[in-house]
Amino acid sequence: MEPTTVPETGKLTQSTRRSFIRGIATAGASTAAAVTLERAGIDLFATATADAAPGTMPFSQFSAIAPSSADAFQVPEGYRADVLIRFGDEFASDGGETLAWGYNNDFLAFFPLGGKPDEGLLFANHEYPSPFFQHGYKEQDLDPGKHTKSAADVQAEQDAVGNSILHVKRGIDGVWTIVSPSPYNRRIYGDRPALEFTGPRAGDAGIGDFANGSLGNCSGGITPWGTALSCEENFDGYGLALGTSDSQYGWVENGGEPEDAEYHPGPPYRATGTPYAKYGWVCEHDPYDPSDSGRKHTALGRFRHENTAFRQAPGKPFVLYMGDDKANEGIYRFVSARAFQPGRPANNRRILEAGALFIARFEPEGRRQFAEAGDTEPINATEGTGTWVPVLESELDDTATKLRARFAAGSEYDTHFATNRPEDVEVGPDGSVFVALTNNSTVNDSHGSVRRIAEDGSDPTALSFTWEDYAAGGPTGRAGVGEGGFSSPDNLVFDSQKNVWVVTDISSSSLNRPGPYEYHANNAVFMVPTAGANAGVAFRFGNAPVEAEITGPYFTPDESTLFLNVQHPGETTGTSADSVFGDMQTYSSWWPEGNRTADQNPSAPLPSLVAVTRILEDAGEPGSPVIPPPAAPGGGEPDRTRPRVELLSRGRQSLGRLRTRGLAFRVRVSEPVTLTVTLRGQLTTGRSLRRLGKASARGKVRRIARARVRVERAGEVTVRLRPSTSMRLLLRRERVLPALLQVKAVDAARNTSTRTKQLKFK
Repeated sequence: MEPTTVPETGKLTQSTRRSFIRGIATAGASTAAAVTLERAGIDLFATATADAAPGTMPFSQFSAIAPSSADAFQVPEGYRADVLIRFGDEFASDGGETLAWGYNNDFLAFFPLGGKPDEGLLFANHEYPSPFFQHGYKEQDLDPGKHTKSAADVQAEQDAVGNSILHVKRGIDGVWTIVSPSPYNRRIYGDRPALEFTGPRAGDAGIGDFANGSLGNCSGGITPWGTALSCEENFDGYGLALGTSDSQYGWVENGGEPEDAEYHPGPPYRATGTPYAKYGWVCEHDPYDPSDSGRKHTALGRFRHENTAFRQAPGKPFVLYMGDDKANEGIYRFVSARAFQPGRPANNRRILEAGALFIARFEPEGRRQFAEAGDTEPINATEGTGTWVPVLESELDDTATKLRARFAAGSEYDTHFATNRPEDVEVGPDGSVFVALTNNSTVNDSHGSVRRIAEDGSDPTALSFTWEDYAAGGPTGRAGVGEGGFSSPDNLVFDSQKNVWVVTDISSSSLNRPGPYEYHANNAVFMVPTAGANAGVAFRFGNAPVEAEITGPYFTPDESTLFLNVQHPGETTGTSADSVFGDMQTYSSWWPEGNRTADQNPSAPLPSLVAVTRILEDAGEPGSPVIPPPAAPGGGEPDRTRPRVELLSRGRQSLGRLRTRGLAFRVRVSEPVTLTVTLRGQLTTGRSLRRLGKASARGKVRRIARARVRVERAGEVTVRLRPSTSMRLLLRRERVLPALLQVKAVDAARNTSTRTKQLKFK
């Protein structure tokens, strides 16, 4: 659909798209640019300077930081880190629909508005829910085959996954805020809306024409025509009965509705006689179009998609690279049948509907093997050649399984097609393909590597290539602070200085325990220069909190901000026999509102989106490089933890009561705050407005009532809203269209949180 004009918040103009496309189509990548923390507290100690290649950008030089096992997010001094949004935080569409940020945000992409680097749309994936942190279920407490979860529990999990499109804007102080309400703000959930299937397998038995929502959304990518690609990864445990093999959530058997049967991944389920294949695809979304609900492209195959990365060479078909995020699975390339044509959106939106899919075959072997777990010297080749082998159309619905069946003779698949868990795939500045091979215990690869694939003749459609393991995970033995090496690489991103940024994915059960990962401490962010004196050296830029993983690194077009997702802090709490739902002392992480290792502010852990910016000299408040800021002895460190606020009242209210006594709303807060509660709405006609001499206000959204209350302690409070006398007279003659209730909480340190809810009047 072509963009349309949207009032007040900006215009969805063709120039918006063109300015965005110019910034990425020439790069050929899937991105727009692409301390010691002790358990008792935080010591900002960093000495190694990470000097990138010649040239400057806000993140090219910094003092590397030491590994950390603390329950805090940290970046080097000279930068500030701000939580932009957390799980459960609300934002609103311009129609007043209340939306909530989902769980475990993973992939991120920034789409500029009006060609401006300081305002845009963040597209985010929400990979999977948390049965424990959402409603107290632990895997060992759920009886197999029983409806242990209620339908409401299943719905809450479906609401927590999918995608978010969030309108954001940067202020003159350099701090990003959410624009809400906004016509761009919206959600895609695990059960809605209906996404349309495209391509050669659309309409087939078990696939059909539509799928209800999207799930398992891990990483993704963007396209040069301005859309986001979201990859459905671990799709195969949602519909299985709890307690069965590969079960995770049991949406069908435990509290699910009959129509939820389509979440079952197969074999033939109930009376259908055909395996369901509704999930496990690459989904395309237009963040600029509020009416877009997304499409699933069957031409790209169905497997555990981690992400996508495109390459668009002049005069060549459009090419998309993908990885199957599972140990001993493959790397794929899609070559489109339709050429990319700048300025032809109707043509470009069909590029992913038809083409040829290939899987990479490596010589002499695809997997990097080691003699013992934890070793850093492989026992086989780390470079070689390869070819692209076509995937058949009949294999698109269950690609990896059917390819294994085709190459079943001997060890053909495991020797030549299998790799060590390909997660992120990115196209580098020179057109070569970089693959994050995270790890693979079946061949004793504990630390993984980054593989570089170079197409023959630099032709993205060539049928052969060369490959090398470009950067290896594992301890380096380097003495410099922050130079000890990364392990288990996950997402990658390139900046304009050709540095590659790496985030790590060591499993929560292995972090900070004796063994091969002990040197690494928490998961982290690294910068690896590809040129200059420090080429190939990994410098630690950021540390994750306890049991968390940093994902989705993404720079704004001017590279002044690095957006990062912090996923699953305190992950093992949900499987620990000692954890008790609601008892923060039994949680392994309190981030971002608290720091468990420093015994600071017990709180439930919340996956969050973080904005990292370099501190500007004239920006005023410098912010903090640590979330949450450490509490200094004597209380010298300012509090920067935002208060939690929750609206408890229902969304349907009495217009008669509003006209007379006013409305009462229950609000729960986490600390002493000042609450400002505002009701805004639009009246049905302008007749009474004209009588009051305000004809110019006809049709505008008006403030109906406002109240300000000081809350002295944490807990619940009732706030009453009563319109002014003139507004009550007006309401006697007019009806109120659906209105928006906004609650703003400000604590003593001027930290703020805002919640909104749509109200309907009877």
